[in-house]
Amino acid sequence: MKKFKKIGIILLFVLVIGGCAGAFYYFSVNANLLKTDNAKVTAKMYTVTGTSSSKLLEWDVSKGDFVVKNQVLGRQEILPNITSPINGTVVKSDAIVGQLAGPTTQLAVIADTDDMYIGVNIEETEIAKVAVGQKVDVTIDAYGKRVFSGRVTEIDTVTQTYFSNGMTSFSTSGDYTKVKQLIPVKVVIDNPDELPLMYGMNCEVAIHLH
Repeated sequence: MKKFKKIGIILLFVLVIGGCAGAFYYFSVNANLLKTDNAKVTAKMYTVTGTSSSKLLEWDVSKGDFVVKNQVLGRQEILPNITSPINGTVVKSDAIVGQLAGPTTQLAVIADTDDMYIGVNIEETEIAKVAVGQKVDVTIDAYGKRVFSGRVTEIDTVTQTYFSNGMTSFSTSGDYTKVKQLIPVKVVIDNPDELPLMYGMNCEVAIHLH
């Protein structure tokens, strides 16, 4: 009986030590990771506007079309040719033949398909931990548990909402409410199998802090 009791104590001791070691490993690993699911597949977007304040006579592209740099997209009465600034995909087309279009009139938006990346939004209280060059593990919802290796390549110098007046919030009484800001971070991943990526695909990222 004493022998079984002794074996039981030893097994309990081993389980406790093993559990502590596992917990230590889990927390030490996760302490060196910054995780978020506020991330999507994206690309730099370019806005196409009119070349002059005149009538749009012709428009030759639609949403989803692939275009090349300097390709003629449409024509106006004055300074006629409207061209693409990059190689990319038309993700928005607002042009209507016959409308007046000036240099501030958005006619289309073209995404840079040669430079697709993961756009990650990091809370301002965590951004000091992030640096260009850090390794990143990325999972894309469309591809299940597959992990893509990546690197932080760029950290924006302004918050996500800076130019949309989203920095602060005021109630009707004029009371100030501080709103936690998000900093956009660019992560480029390795995609050796060239799996198709679509703008807006949801992702989860884990940034290695050390």
